[in-house]
Amino acid sequence: MDRKIIYPLYMIILPVLVFCIFFVLPSTIGYVYVFTNWSAARSANLRFVGVENLVSVVQNRKLPAAFVNTLIYAAVKTVMVTILGLFFAYLFNRKIRTRMILRTIYYIPAILSSLVVGLTFSAIFETRHGIINEIIKFLGGREVQWLGSRFTAIIAICTAEVWRNTGYAIVISLTGMQSVAPEYLEAATIDGASEWQSYRHITLPLIMSIVNVNILFSLIYGLKMFDLIYIMTAGGPGSSTESFGTLIMNEMSAGRYAQSVSVNLVFTIVLIFISIVWQKISEVWEYAE
Repeated sequence: MDRKIIYPLYMIILPVLVFCIFFVLPSTIGYVYVFTNWSAARSANLRFVGVENLVSVVQNRKLPAAFVNTLIYAAVKTVMVTILGLFFAYLFNRKIRTRMILRTIYYIPAILSSLVVGLTFSAIFETRHGIINEIIKFLGGREVQWLGSRFTAIIAICTAEVWRNTGYAIVISLTGMQSVAPEYLEAATIDGASEWQSYRHITLPLIMSIVNVNILFSLIYGLKMFDLIYIMTAGGPGSSTESFGTLIMNEMSAGRYAQSVSVNLVFTIVLIFISIVWQKISEVWEYAE
């Protein structure tokens, strides 16, 4: 017989304590430095400067580009990864002989390190001897400086990020599809529904909660993109591919520690706001069985 187990309240003390010590406390202390003159030249004898650092961040000429680029990275990654994840999960959920091998192959990019992926795609999009330009020259075209301009560099970065994360989206989507009771699909087939109609009106509504999780993860990690950008362009040329992540890193590398933490605070607020808005929107889409 199923019995509901009620655990004593004190069992939550240890997890909450660990969370506070290793997450809340360091984050809180870090944000305190936003209101100081902390820098490479002033690591001691700090003084309170109010909102001076936040004002300097808002006036930073790189901030608009970082904000827009971050939204572009997040939007492209979220849309493409979600669509490709659903598409390939649909294919791999069918009874084909090589589906286990294909699932493994498509998931491999998700387990590769960012360094490997970044260097690989930097070589692919390299101007003189990159694979893409070699194909273009073979077809009679002129080589493109993929990482030399904002538009093409963003395309290259987004391509690498989508390639790396599609496998993860496939696994999540496939898990949702396999949880759909086959009786529903059999009943739809008996009623004369086509395969697409069954997918559109039965499978997809039933897995919308899984799809929303997939979208939320892609959105958050898209907003937090840093590693591939830093490896492939370091935010350049100039600041044309700058994101919040690379802007934080570049400010820290320049010795402007307080400004770096200030950018992080602004980014955290933006991230929380977008996550809350998306959660409210996604509640409308979810299907309750």
